[in-house]
Order: sequence, then structure tokens, then C-alpha cells
Amino acid sequence: MESKQQLMEMIADTEQDRGNYLKALFEYVPDAIVEGLIYEEIPKGQYILRAGAPSDMIYIILSGQITGVDHQKMGRVYYFMDFTKMYLIGDFEIFADLPEYCISVCAAKACRLLKIPSKRYMSWIQHDENALFLRMKNIMATLTSERIVDREYIFMSCTERLADYLIQSYRNGKKDSLGLHRVSKTQSELADRVGYNVRSVQRSISSLEKDGLIFNENGKIMLSQEQFLKLKQYRD
Repeated sequence: MESKQQLMEMIADTEQDRGNYLKALFEYVPDAIVEGLIYEEIPKGQYILRAGAPSDMIYIILSGQITGVDHQKMGRVYYFMDFTKMYLIGDFEIFADLPEYCISVCAAKACRLLKIPSKRYMSWIQHDENALFLRMKNIMATLTSERIVDREYIFMSCTERLADYLIQSYRNGKKDSLGLHRVSKTQSELADRVGYNVRSVQRSISSLEKDGLIFNENGKIMLSQEQFLKLKQYRD
């Protein structure tokens, strides 16, 4: 990164909430830190960081969507969380003095990001009260939210988890001119997403379809805007 002005111009191109947070975070960043930032583009499906790898890099997500991934036994992959409000990743471990990343994170959508070596990041944030306060506030809000969601998620049925996923998929996914959204995931992929087996997912799909909350087209789940609103009411 050549200058702070270039950094701020890049941040200005991000979505409003993300841009406001990053602008405030980097308000007093020294030029020497900015010069150490490295720009990178990550395609959908590629890992940004992996559990067990050295926690030697911090990532600032400028655009795109990321998700946490847990590799379970028997080769299964479980996508346990979407970090929709997490604009920085990799520093939880640094603050906890852990030498390795605790989780894997991959790009759920193509991402544009900046990365900086952990040592350089810490040399900055330890001496920038504004940045440290904002980062701690964001981390505490995230951890508190995770604990609440985790407790609720444990007791959710497969149908409830699937409904939540479909609501998120409709909200963030592409819609045609009529407001129809096609879920591209296979039943096996949906099972990985919600943490149930394929048979349970099949039963949940049948139940939601029977209630008119989704419909099937060529083996793929489809939702209209009306069904999306009904799904939200169902979960509320």
C-alpha cells in the first residue's frame, strides 16, 4: 500500500457499515503501518486462514463474505458460522497469545482484502488507543453474540436451522426479476451447513415445501419474496 490516502480511498469503496468501521479504525494509523499492508483478491471457496497454521498474518476484509469451517472426522466439512460483521480476522489468536489459528476461514463469496504481518499489526494497535478500543469493542460484541447464537443453535431442529439458512441465502443471494431465488447447494452441502445428516435435511425440505414456504424446481430449492417473508415469520 503506497499511502494512507490510497487506503482511505479503498475503504470508501466498501459497503457503508464496513467502510465506517474501517475508516474509524484506521483514522490515526501511521504511514509505516500502511506501507506494510498487502492487497489481495481471494476467489470463492479458497481458504484465507487454516486451523493449525501459524497465526502470523491479520486480514482486513474489504468486500465479500467469509465463513468459518470445521473439518470433522470421516472427511465431513461443517460450516459453523458466517462472519457477516467480522471485518478483521486473525487477531483473536494474537490477543490470546496463541501461536496457531484456532479455526479455518474461507471465502463464501469472492473477497477483496488487505493483509498485514501480525507483529506489525500489534506494534501499531498497542500504541493506538482509538484502534485498540474499537477492535476490543468489536471482538467482545462478536464473542457475546456467538455465545447467544451457540446456545440457541444447539437446541434448534433441523427444519429450524434449514429455515435460518434459507433466509440468509435469500437475503444475500441473487434474485431474478420476479424476486425468485434459487438455492444452489446440494442436499449434502445443506446437511454440512446445518449440521444434520442428509436424511434429516430431506425431511425438513419436504416439511417446508408442504407448508408452502419453499418449492422445488428441477431438484433445487426455490423461494419467492413472499415465501421469504413467510419463512421470517415462521422463525420469529
